[in-house]
Amino acid sequence: MICSYCYKSQIMPKHDVGHWWNNPEDSVYVCSDECHAKLEKLVEDGTWMHYKPPAMFPNATNKKKVKGPSSLTDKQFKTEI
Repeated sequence: MICSYCYKSQIMPKHDVGHWWNNPEDSVYVCSDECHAKLEKLVEDGTWMHYKPPAMFPNATNKKKVKGPSSLTDKQFKTEI
């Protein structure tokens, strides 16, 4: 199992977060309360697609603000009727 925030491998799953992207239960996890809170913040503000975990992108910096469209999960997308 790989953490969906920090991308550490062989984790003990702490929180199932697949429902944020409408994934099946028991398919997407984070390894800690800290990773859960940080990933939840990225999902809420729509920047989860721009996050580059240091485990995958060791030379990337995550401090700069990304300009442009934000990414919504299907749970956040709302239409007005």
